[in-house]
Amino acid sequence: MKVKYLVNSITVIFIMAFSIHSFANDLGVSGQIYPIQEEDLLTFIQKRIQHMQQDGEWSKLQNQFRDRVAANADRPHPVTNISKTTESKSWTYDASITVPYDLKDANGRVFAKTGTTVNPLTVISIHKALLFFDGDDTKQVAWAEKLNAKWVGKIKLVLVKGSIIDQEKHFLTQIYFDQEGRLTNRFHIQHVPAIVMQEGIHLKVMEVLP
Repeated sequence: MKVKYLVNSITVIFIMAFSIHSFANDLGVSGQIYPIQEEDLLTFIQKRIQHMQQDGEWSKLQNQFRDRVAANADRPHPVTNISKTTESKSWTYDASITVPYDLKDANGRVFAKTGTTVNPLTVISIHKALLFFDGDDTKQVAWAEKLNAKWVGKIKLVLVKGSIIDQEKHFLTQIYFDQEGRLTNRFHIQHVPAIVMQEGIHLKVMEVLP
């Protein structure tokens, strides 16, 4: 299990960070000099882990870390600077980008040179709208449920706050989370619920009053 391997790696780093101390002050030379018998670092770590396994500390650290990982996976940090919609409004978002380097096709032919402005919506279509909402707000959840039932298969549900597992059980579909507010920031969304959908060669962004 990937989480198990991750726990072991992180714990070793934890042990190294908090159990090993070194000092490098030059205090000069005094008296007879003897060779320093220093324990091999790997041996020290192995002994430390073995001791922790014997007294149960290793298992305790593993469980604590696994619980933190699971909790964060289910309920990531809420998107900041997002509040409840108090009035409906909408605007157009231009999805055009400036190409940072030459883009080539499979045959090596350049179809977009460096510095060229390209709108991907002229060649591709976004078939599903993005619905952003707060999973801890029962009113927003109820509104999202109605819209999801009306637009069956045409919506991707995106949380800005709340439990992913709870909402997946409620909607019986995959739920996404706007990690670090990357999408809401990109679309300049400040209030939820909100919807982003394609309209021609642009995106229409709507903050909706449920």
